Amino acid sequence: MDFSRYPALGEMQAVPLFGLLGFRFTDADDGRVEVTLDATPASHNLYGIVHGGVWLVVADSAMGGALSTVVGAGERVLTTQAEFRWLRALEGDRLTARARVLHRGRSVSHCAVEMFDGAERLVGQGSGTYVVVVG
Repeated sequence: MDFSRYPALGEMQAVPLFGLLGFRFTDADDGRVEVTLDATPASHNLYGIVHGGVWLVVADSAMGGALSTVVGAGERVLTTQAEFRWLRALEGDRLTARARVLHRGRSVSHCAVEMFDGAERLVGQGSGTYVVVVG
């Protein structure tokens, strides 16, 4: 993905956790992003499936990334609250998160995320509240 339009996404993508767990930004526009996880053993739990905590990291990163597409330079996006529901088991090793900004406030903003498996079946959904700070 070309990060020239949204440099904050490029900065997020460079965080080592993204590479370690195997997820990346695959699409973006103002107020929305897509994150794709191609699971590896590093993202699996002891049962050989994608760990629930990894789902949460991907969901939170997608929502924070969506908000980062509509904040100003020098502003930081920080999670203050998030919730998530697993709707069905992930079949295969591809998990795609599609997040969007629901409301961009001056300091508090709200986002939503939906997660899909490789066959585009909805497997999870969530929401988050974020604070935007300068610095």
